[in-house]
Amino acid sequence: MAQGTFAKDIQDSDSLQIIGVAANISGIISSGLAIYSFIDDLGQPTNQDLLNAIQDLQQTLQSDFTQLGNLIAQQIQIVVDTVNRDAMATALASSDVATASIQDFLSSKNQAALETAKSESIAGVQFFIELNLSSAADLAFFLPGFVKAGTMRLFVIASEPASLREPKSVVVNGVTAMVALLTSMINSAINTVTAAHTVSVKSHTIQCPILARVEEDAASPSVGKTKTVTVIDGYSHSEHGVSLAYFDAQKGNPPCEQPSGLEKGALAAAELSRIQGIAAELAFIGVPGFQQILQSWKNFVTAPITTVIDLNGKWASGGVTGPVIAVHNNAISIDMSFYKRPSAFGLVVDGSDIMVTFPDDSTYTAKLEAPNTIAWSNNSTWTKV
Repeated sequence: MAQGTFAKDIQDSDSLQIIGVAANISGIISSGLAIYSFIDDLGQPTNQDLLNAIQDLQQTLQSDFTQLGNLIAQQIQIVVDTVNRDAMATALASSDVATASIQDFLSSKNQAALETAKSESIAGVQFFIELNLSSAADLAFFLPGFVKAGTMRLFVIASEPASLREPKSVVVNGVTAMVALLTSMINSAINTVTAAHTVSVKSHTIQCPILARVEEDAASPSVGKTKTVTVIDGYSHSEHGVSLAYFDAQKGNPPCEQPSGLEKGALAAAELSRIQGIAAELAFIGVPGFQQILQSWKNFVTAPITTVIDLNGKWASGGVTGPVIAVHNNAISIDMSFYKRPSAFGLVVDGSDIMVTFPDDSTYTAKLEAPNTIAWSNNSTWTKV
């Protein structure tokens, strides 16, 4: 596959901002909030921990989130023209005010600054929620800006002393609405990219002579007669109708000797190219990072689930040690580097069930079987080492 195919319309230096923003915000949420659970009041971070995390975010939050949204929309080739964009600057300005105010409160215990941080962080998030976004163009464009606003809202909530904390129902409802919108944004991006990548067949027909039988029927000799033969030349992996990779299904095979026997392999190669292309483009626009951010938001209002197996550690697939699982609250990450594959991400559904997305493959559910087995929905199993 040609290098730069998925970035052909965007300067790499600009596009890579998307990956950096998603990865940086995801990492700071995880480290800054640590094991904090709003539901169970677990691991309340100290003011200094929160202040350090917000300061770490400062450089990322200075990114041009409007430009990042434009880059995502441009990359997946959708037209952004249905919502007034000017208002987003105001929404992001509210988040900037919330950022400055919560830092003031954490440093000086200024309660007026805390109240400003609350109201401005709520305003920043509500702008996006009240848009009632539905088009793929708008969902893609507003994705980075909403991540900024939602992230600061969580840091404000986490900074509130118990005596000044917002009602639990208000926080849970608010974060649940954030989760629903971010889920919709991410799913829209995934569906748009997936639909753009297709596999098509290239074929033609030729006239081939009919071979004479050993005992030719004198009444209808086949000499000179022909038959129509369909030749499958190969399969293409394309994006928006532009071929990205072609897989030959003939490789010099005599045209009249069909099938060649290479068709199945060529089709499988094209399908694999499509899967890899989808994964590459989703990574290019930062989707894995946004998925991690989404899981962090979910963890914020979800009590950690105890599973029947300790998932953390090394696992063997087919008797060979490879995957390494790490669980934080209810978020799962799987290091697949042993197989030269991208990391997988998922969540604990309940004590005996998990769901994991492998970016270069698909999403699978799994049953946890004590004492040491993960039974995946594709009928494979992993055993803890």
